Amino acid sequence: MPASKIPFQIDGQLRQYIESRYSPIARDDQEKFIEALVGLTELGGDRKQTMRSFFEQVTRLIFRFFAFNEIVMGLYDRKRKDWYVESVFGFRSEIAAEYKRLRYSREEMVGQDRFPYISIGRTSAFGPVEGLPESERKLFSRPYAAGVSRKDLDEFHEGDYIDVLMYDPHKNVVGWIELSAPRGGKLPSRMTVMWIEVIASVCASAVRYRWSLEDQSEG
Repeated sequence: MPASKIPFQIDGQLRQYIESRYSPIARDDQEKFIEALVGLTELGGDRKQTMRSFFEQVTRLIFRFFAFNEIVMGLYDRKRKDWYVESVFGFRSEIAAEYKRLRYSREEMVGQDRFPYISIGRTSAFGPVEGLPESERKLFSRPYAAGVSRKDLDEFHEGDYIDVLMYDPHKNVVGWIELSAPRGGKLPSRMTVMWIEVIASVCASAVRYRWSLEDQSEG
């Protein structure tokens, strides 16, 4: 008689070991962040989401995992050929309104004459308050601190900011993330900067996707 075909049975102990080791449930902050980042990537491809609602999700993610209390996100205006603020998080309403009136030229976005900066990553830079122009002082939530000396070089003062740029494949700036008021009052770690650059890259892809949808609808 032909031998009966017995289906392969996975060992119960092996199954239990694998399932417990590779549980889909996030166990710590690092896993929760990666889970949130995957969700953000999926959200960026959802055509039902507006750019503003997507950016609001981004700011909440940065606030939760990287402890910046003030976050601004902006976009390139393809018609006016300048940059504007799209989303503001953590500021008083009157300060947020002032931010949303701002427009930046190409020189202001990438040059150093008006906003001097120090590069801290591939797409990010630190702007010390000492070089901030007078017109930007009204945006502070607290008193202007340019005259306050730094006791430690890693102090993050009122008026200091970090800009993380979003690029398209041709190295054009399609938007940016501006970070200030870290809860620890210190400059962020290199790893924090690198992760936020990853977030900016995800955002850049979402921006380009929405632009492609706009172009299709106009065509």
